Amino acid sequence: MGISSADSRLINQAKSVWSAVLHVAADEQLLVITDDQAAALGSAFYQGARDLDCQVLHVIIPPLLKGVAELSALGKLVFRECDVYVAITSAGSRSITHSQARQEASKAGARGLTLPGMTEEMLLRDAVAADYEAVARGTERLASALNGTDSLRVTSGGGTDLMLDVHGGGWFAERGLCDRPGDFSNLPGGEVSIAPVNAEGMLVVDGSMNPLGRLESPLEIVIKERRIVSVKGNCAQELISFLEKFGPDAFNIAEIGIGMNPMARLCGTVLEDEKILGTIHIGVGDNSHMGGKSLGKVVAVDVHIDGVVVSNPKLYADGSVIDPRKFVNT
Repeated sequence: MGISSADSRLINQAKSVWSAVLHVAADEQLLVITDDQAAALGSAFYQGARDLDCQVLHVIIPPLLKGVAELSALGKLVFRECDVYVAITSAGSRSITHSQARQEASKAGARGLTLPGMTEEMLLRDAVAADYEAVARGTERLASALNGTDSLRVTSGGGTDLMLDVHGGGWFAERGLCDRPGDFSNLPGGEVSIAPVNAEGMLVVDGSMNPLGRLESPLEIVIKERRIVSVKGNCAQELISFLEKFGPDAFNIAEIGIGMNPMARLCGTVLEDEKILGTIHIGVGDNSHMGGKSLGKVVAVDVHIDGVVVSNPKLYADGSVIDPRKFVNT
């Protein structure tokens, strides 16, 4: 379960995350929480915290296979009482990102990272080591520019043409940087998002989509009244069957997100792919624990997945072109 001396680069990267992303202080209480399959990676973060002379606890839990990754009462208590956390769930387990436990921890002032499906290879990728000071500034600038927008249009070279009503909402800047009480982010971080009030049109996902991974051919998804009504493509039935397990609300359009990390590259793992600077992703399913503020109908369901559009996506806010790349200065 432990990280050997041969994996010192993992420990060094974890130390960098604690310092450069989470800005930990020596007097803070740190928590690493992982499921069984992610325990080895968790030990890199544990050892990294120890090397920084920080107080740290590593809690290992069973895989969260039911619900939206809710922890036990004891797990919630530990989560809520820490100052800084890193929460890693293995592939196939539910993410803690959209859980009540994470939301309660954020309200209590804990700050940290949720890493669904994180692997050793991903931890060592360039996107994790991005300049998060620059990413944070860029996401805040874009969120500020989009606040007050009533309507969005998303098009792409692959055939996406989607209209979204986002009136009255406050956009969420996932800064990547977690240096303030209550901050939370994925790693790699860097996106701007909102839960739309409505969505209509064609979405062509041609990058990746969980749980399908990197797509060899696009998925054509027709959306009406903020719901998926049909899907075409080689993986269409696999996607439909996956969502059907969670009931009708799983077909809800939960989010539009914009990637803001200049170091992210398409790798088949949505955790990184959705952060690629200039890409668009559409979240499906649960929107009850989204960041920001929205006038959209709240839908609580036991699934949230994202589809990434990479083929020359274009964004129009109230008719004006918005280029996310212009908001990030590295």
